[in-house]
Amino acid sequence: MADRVAASITIGGSVTGADFITLCRLIAAEDLSVEEDGDPFSPADWTDGEPLQLFDHQAIGGKFEALEAWCVQRSLPFVRWCAGYPGGWEPERVVFTGTGAIETYPATERGNAIATRDTLNLHENLATLRAWFDAAHFEIPPLDILADVGPTISNITRASAGQEESGGGRGEHCSQLEKGSAQ
Repeated sequence: MADRVAASITIGGSVTGADFITLCRLIAAEDLSVEEDGDPFSPADWTDGEPLQLFDHQAIGGKFEALEAWCVQRSLPFVRWCAGYPGGWEPERVVFTGTGAIETYPATERGNAIATRDTLNLHENLATLRAWFDAAHFEIPPLDILADVGPTISNITRASAGQEESGGGRGEHCSQLEKGSAQ
C-alpha cells in the first residue's frame, strides 16, 4: 500500500474557461475537498477573488503530482503542504511562484516553514534568513478565470468536470486515481 498523509494545496493565477475545466478534472481525479474532511470539490466551490485551497487526508506520497505538473506547465503559482510520514519524509512546504524552480522548505505539522541548523548555516545574516522565510510563505494570488473563453462557471457541474469525462483515469494519472485500490 502506498504511503499516504494529509496534504493541502493552494492554487492561484489566471486560467481560461477551458483550462478551468481541465483543472476541475485534475482536482476530481485527486478527490480533493475545499475543507478538511469536507465534501469533494465542485466547480461551484470556486470563489472569485480568492485562491483555490484544497485538502486531502490520504494524498499518496503527500503530493498531487499530475495537478502540480499541470500548474507548472500553466505557470500557475501554488503552495503545497504535506504532513510527515514516519520513516519516509518530514513535513514540507512546497512553493511555486509561477516562474522559476519549485522550492521545498521544512515545515511544521501546521504548514509553517521552519529553519533547521542546515538552513541557518546557509545564511550569512538575519536579513537573508528573513528573505528565505518570506519566500517560503509566498502569498498565492486569487485564481482568476478569464471570461473570454469556455463555458460559464454556472454551467460546469462536478459530473461534467469529473474523472468520467477525462477518460476514467486510465492514463498517466492512474496511480493517483486509484487511491482506494493502491497496494
